Amino acid sequence: MKSICINSLVVILSHTIRRMTVSAAQSSAPRRAPLVPGHWLIGLSLRMRNDPLGVMDNAFATIGGEAVFLKLGPYRATLVRHPDLIKRIFIDNADNYSKQTRGYEKAKLVLGHGLVTSEGPLWQRQRRIATPAFSRSRVTSFAGTMMETTSNMLDTWAKPAQAGEPIDVFAEMMRVTLHIAVKTLLGVGPSEALNRVSSAVSEVLERTNDIITNPLSPPIWTPLPKYRRFKRELKVLDDFVYASIAAKRKNPPAEPNDLLSMLLSARDEQTGEGMSDLQLRDEAITILIAGHETTANVLTWALYLLGKHPEIQHQVFDEVAGVLRGSPPTAADAARLPLTTAVVNEAMRLYPPAWMLGRSARQDDVLGDFQVRAGQFVLVSPYLTHRHPGLWDHPTEFDPTRFLDGRSDKLPKFSYLPFGGGQRFCIGSHFAAMQSTLMLSAIIQRYALSVVPEHPVKPYAMITLRPKWGIKMLAHPRR
Repeated sequence: MKSICINSLVVILSHTIRRMTVSAAQSSAPRRAPLVPGHWLIGLSLRMRNDPLGVMDNAFATIGGEAVFLKLGPYRATLVRHPDLIKRIFIDNADNYSKQTRGYEKAKLVLGHGLVTSEGPLWQRQRRIATPAFSRSRVTSFAGTMMETTSNMLDTWAKPAQAGEPIDVFAEMMRVTLHIAVKTLLGVGPSEALNRVSSAVSEVLERTNDIITNPLSPPIWTPLPKYRRFKRELKVLDDFVYASIAAKRKNPPAEPNDLLSMLLSARDEQTGEGMSDLQLRDEAITILIAGHETTANVLTWALYLLGKHPEIQHQVFDEVAGVLRGSPPTAADAARLPLTTAVVNEAMRLYPPAWMLGRSARQDDVLGDFQVRAGQFVLVSPYLTHRHPGLWDHPTEFDPTRFLDGRSDKLPKFSYLPFGGGQRFCIGSHFAAMQSTLMLSAIIQRYALSVVPEHPVKPYAMITLRPKWGIKMLAHPRR
């Protein structure tokens, strides 16, 4: 009888230990990131569509941590903000994270299979061909065109400045950066067609954003008026780009002096092949849209921030005046304008043009303490990471000196990622950085800018982070 009792006790203890072991293992196993509450059926779809920045800020303010889980209609996504988790996605396990997300698939309606949307061997081939065209020496050769076009714009500010009339700096930056992109990318000078192209770009971006952010949007073949406008404006862009390609093929320049000519003459070093007209079209429209939209946003926010902080604007003017001494800025001057460059960097920290980057998990993975299932999305928001209170001191304040005194250098990799990261790091980053610094210095050299207090300013998270109602400012000529 005693042996039976002992055996029973052993069995009970072994089962108890097994349950405790399984329970402990389960409690230590990776789990899904904390869920952000939303509608039982559609989750956060509508809220993310209407106010994504507010939803994200509120989620981390209330839940905390470094990752949250979002239900977006039929989709599931883990949104991360810590640099270590971003590094896992972009570098350590980058092969597991595909760009075949809903957003990028919809973007192909406009961008085709350009560098932003393509993957695998096609992306690698296109990147190899395009990289020489974006070398530092090539990019610096465009500085003269950038400054001439900027000077022409600033000449037009004289009349409203004298009359005390406000200028919409966002509209101005969009227009001038498009002109620069058309000249440097396509080698096309000013023409009446540019205004038509500018209008087409605006409509295409607006409609693409609507298609991407609305999970219930009808198929593009639906005969809706908005889709007919979209297709009509996209054809305007296509015709403009294809005409430029045909002209270059018919009369190739002896010395390529624009990006399209460089891409036309470039050959894959491994295969010796060049790009087809369709490939050239996809890359040209990608660079045309991304190249002018992102820079326009950076400059707009930089001017707005300087208008809100006149003491820093005065310091920038002192630097510009001391370095340039009344001359137009050149490519060589960019390195001699550290505060101006820091203002650009700080503007990109607070208002990164690419405010959200998405990937799709090919296989199950673990991000820190959290599991990501195959087929689910991961979202990286530079906007969130750039305002992370555990990384940046006074994260919502405009403080360019953080890029001058070494504070930003001490942060982990991927604490600052205005141009993305990993092998998909933006190929045009040097172009955008140089252009932004030189244009900002040229503007501040000629005008002091102040905000119009009654004009509302709100970030609008479209494909890029732009001001929803533009930004009205007063321009005061320098004496």
